[in-house]
Amino acid sequence: MKNEVEYGAQGILGLLVPQANTTAEPEVQILLDPDIALLTGRMTSPGADMPERLNDFLKNIDQFISTFSNAPLSGVGFLITGSTYHFEHDEEDAHFEQLSQRYGYPIISAGQSIRRAFAALGVKRIGLVSPYPQWLTAESSNYWKRTGVQIVGTEAPQSEGGFHNIYTLRNDQVLAAAKRLLPLKPDLILLAGAGMPTLGPIIALSDLGCAAVSSNFCMAWQLMQMTSKDYLNRDALTRLMSPTAPWRKAFALRYPSAVCL
Repeated sequence: MKNEVEYGAQGILGLLVPQANTTAEPEVQILLDPDIALLTGRMTSPGADMPERLNDFLKNIDQFISTFSNAPLSGVGFLITGSTYHFEHDEEDAHFEQLSQRYGYPIISAGQSIRRAFAALGVKRIGLVSPYPQWLTAESSNYWKRTGVQIVGTEAPQSEGGFHNIYTLRNDQVLAAAKRLLPLKPDLILLAGAGMPTLGPIIALSDLGCAAVSSNFCMAWQLMQMTSKDYLNRDALTRLMSPTAPWRKAFALRYPSAVCL
């Protein structure tokens, strides 16, 4: 990556997140290496229900990218999985490759990021923690099954409601759901949904000997691979997953109340 402005000596990246998402930015920011600047764009929709909004986010992606104007971006992440669950994987890859060619820098979806993590790690059996309504959990499950993995179990965190069921979830609720999957001995637990808090549970699960990733986690990995275009770099991913990864200390310092005890 290269940068022609003061902040972000290793490059400036764009991140597109749903309009009310309160989780994606804090998590991705913490995960990124030093000297990478992140600009966030809000994807908005007047849709009254979730299916309509998910469709709008993908359909209007050019409009949302345009909000970055001529900022010298090195790439963009489309950080919402629900908008692309309907795609066959080759269709999704082709769609985002066409966008990348049009804009002249990589544009990667959250779904691609997680699929690449599965491939890089060679996982075969996953546990799924899904904060979605039942219909979207079913779409999500089918999408992951098309990668060739077996879903050994699915759990939903208990929601307290509020302005949005996913965004008001707490780390202890997510961790409790993930722990219910541990007896099934998955290769990896996927904490689905870019609006669900995941970094505290990822640390806690790692300390229990179980690897876990999320949309935000995998997107941060992929954003940092945009300079090399080595999107299946296992070493880079396992460094991010390491118990000694620098982001863990940064997370505890920045959001101490979010650390799972």
